[in-house]
Amino acid sequence: MTTHDPRARLLRPIAWAIFAAAVLSAPGFLIAERFEPGRVVRIAASNGLAALGALALVRASAGGRALLGCRVLVYGLLLLVGWLAGTGGEEVHVNVVNFVLVTVLAGTLLERADLALVAAASACVLAAIAWRGASDAPEATGVFVPFLESIAQFLPTYAVIVFVLWIAMPMRNLLSPPSDTPASP
Repeated sequence: MTTHDPRARLLRPIAWAIFAAAVLSAPGFLIAERFEPGRVVRIAASNGLAALGALALVRASAGGRALLGCRVLVYGLLLLVGWLAGTGGEEVHVNVVNFVLVTVLAGTLLERADLALVAAASACVLAAIAWRGASDAPEATGVFVPFLESIAQFLPTYAVIVFVLWIAMPMRNLLSPPSDTPASP
């Protein structure tokens, strides 16, 4: 007997939304940012990978391997967002929303262990970006104070988001009701 995984119903529209965002945002990035060969390659690579990956997930979502598809989506986006954040040169606050999106997807589509892994990896990458930004601070202030200021701007809110996703997971019952819950009459 096969069990229907509700994640399969979520994966397909999420993949289509990511595909649309990748295709529709590419021209905006090219217009809004400097039109340099390196930037064009970066935008083409990141948006192209996101679009192709989303199409592959749409196709795979019909194949009955929802959990694998969800993991590919979440961890693939985590790698892509981490790469873009690490190579973009922007300040940490510019990148937080991308990591929050990946974390919300992990909390929605995956299990607690995956959520914890994605949250920890995201926090580490964001802290590294904050450290890099703080190391550019004038010598008079040192590195530690600007680093702590950057961390204080995103980490408490990010931790609350992760906590809410964590406690809400059992309530969503994506796979099945918890085994210790009595059957309803």
